[in-house]
Amino acid sequence: MFARRRERFEAREAERGVHAYVERGRPTHRAAQQPGEHPLKILVLSTSYPASDADPSGHFVRAEARALARQGHEVHVVAPGGSPFDEPTRDPAAASLHVHPAGGGALFGWPGALARVRRDPARLLHALPFAVAARARASAIGPVDRAIAHWIVPSAVPLLLGLPAPLEVVGHGADVRMLCAMPAAARLFIVRALLDRDASFRFAAAASLDALARALPAPLAARLERASRVEPVLLDLPDVTTRARVLRASLDPRPSADKLVVAAGRLVPSKRVDLAIEAATSASMSIVVVGDGPLRAELEALARARPAHARFVGLVPRDEALAWIAAADVLVHASAEEAAPTVVREARALGVPVVACAAGDVSVWARRDPGLVVAAPDIPALSAALQAAVAARS
Repeated sequence: MFARRRERFEAREAERGVHAYVERGRPTHRAAQQPGEHPLKILVLSTSYPASDADPSGHFVRAEARALARQGHEVHVVAPGGSPFDEPTRDPAAASLHVHPAGGGALFGWPGALARVRRDPARLLHALPFAVAARARASAIGPVDRAIAHWIVPSAVPLLLGLPAPLEVVGHGADVRMLCAMPAAARLFIVRALLDRDASFRFAAAASLDALARALPAPLAARLERASRVEPVLLDLPDVTTRARVLRASLDPRPSADKLVVAAGRLVPSKRVDLAIEAATSASMSIVVVGDGPLRAELEALARARPAHARFVGLVPRDEALAWIAAADVLVHASAEEAAPTVVREARALGVPVVACAAGDVSVWARRDPGLVVAAPDIPALSAALQAAVAARS
């Protein structure tokens, strides 16, 4: 079963390319309104949604919601932020997109609920108020033609499980890993409950669907397969060309630092940013680290000890992060745990070569995209791959 699905997925990816589903002011999403189709009233519930253009959280959810609204649908997003008593707001980029805040900002947001709870377990106390507010918001919106739940838990189960509307469940990466790590009884209950109400599933990565199916009994896995499709999330990429030139000009002018590597993401152990720094240093290249997290001080100390031409810019607005990626000669993504890493697709959509380690669907993409190279997770292999990627671009 898994081999057949993988073959179908690879065939689709061959047609689409690694940076398919990039929104630049035109409908590209599979949910596009078809000719003659009546506009729908759509509810989107997500535990991650950007509070502003500077917020890196859930930008792909907003990209999808905006695309649906631009296609003529009436879209209502229920997401964390603000107060559940605040009035809904309209998205200035899509007039028929309404955002309903449901509180929970202490629990949800960058760099993710799990990371925020590890830092402060008391944030879990915000889960129940958010759930109550989200259900109340969904009820106040009234009947809808379709509902989309981003993240299986908690958006689909329990928050939208009882909603009387066709339900599409979007599995990303962390939610699928969490589901697979649950006790078997809980995992089976959640998947069976969604399938019993005829929910459809959309997975951002074939690897996520495979992992969940392997964690289920064969009959339930077969039901999940029939109800699922794999589709990368929609990206919304602003034009960052001018800003990228400015950022590149601000770098160290010494000849020894004329090639730039960028690593972007949360500074947590699974992202293996230490490998990225070591590999860039071994390759005699500068590196800019975009992002923040609990390992930042440790990684800065590593960079000083080498010494490396390293610059840590911290958590920056998304367009600034994209500008740094666009300014790079190569993006390095050494992460050990991924599904369909957005930053890899963003870099390729911006025309920047990528050196990555095998995780999620990255190896499948690399077989179809010569600008994406998979290397072993060690310093010599990554360093050699970085040098080859830069040489190929010169």
